[in-house]
Amino acid sequence: MKQRIALAGVFAAVLVTGACSGSSGPAGSSTATSGATTTTTTSAAASADPVKWTGTFCTGIAPSIEGVVKLLQTLLGGGATDPAAQKAALLEYATTSGRSMADAGAKLAEVGAPSPNAQALHDELVKFFTESGKTWTAASEGLAKLDPNDPEFATKLEQLGGDEADPTELQAQIKKLQDDPVLGAAFKEAPECAAMSEKLKGLGG
Repeated sequence: MKQRIALAGVFAAVLVTGACSGSSGPAGSSTATSGATTTTTTSAAASADPVKWTGTFCTGIAPSIEGVVKLLQTLLGGGATDPAAQKAALLEYATTSGRSMADAGAKLAEVGAPSPNAQALHDELVKFFTESGKTWTAASEGLAKLDPNDPEFATKLEQLGGDEADPTELQAQIKKLQDDPVLGAAFKEAPECAAMSEKLKGLGG
C-alpha cells in the first residue's frame, strides 16, 4: 500500500494529460451502427449508445479519481509523515474507490457493450471494475484495523492491496477506451467525461 501512495502521484499526473487530451482517433459511427445487425452474448450490447456508455464509465470512475486528488492533497500537505493522517486519507480513498469501482462495473454491465467490436473491451472493463471494487473494499477493511501508533504500521500498510489496487491500472483502462476510434470520440462528447476532464485540468494547473 505504501507503494500505491507513490503510484497515485504518477496516476494523477498521467490522468491530467491523458484524460484532457482525449483520443486522437477519428470520430465515427460505423462500429456503433454495426451493433444493430450483430448478436452478442450481452443482450443490451447491440443497442448501447457509445456516448451513454462512456458517460457511464466516467460517472463510475469519477469518485475514485476525486479520491486520488484528495489523497495526494493530504499526503503532500504533510500527511505522508503522519501515520494517523495517512491512515485516514488512505481509508477514505480505499472506501470510496471500492464503492465507485463496484458501482461502475455493475452500471456498465447493465448498459451493455456499445458494439460487437467493443464487446471484448467492455467485458474487460466490467471485470476490472468488479475485481478492483472487491480489492479496494478488502483493503479498506484491513486499513480500518490498523493502529497508526503501531511501530509496524508502515510494514503492515505495505501488505494491503494487490495488483488490482494499483491506481495506474485504472489509467491504463482509460487509455484503452480513448484509443478506440468510436469510444474515444464518444469520450469527448459525453458530458460526464467532459466534467471529469475539467477537474483534472484544475489538478494540472
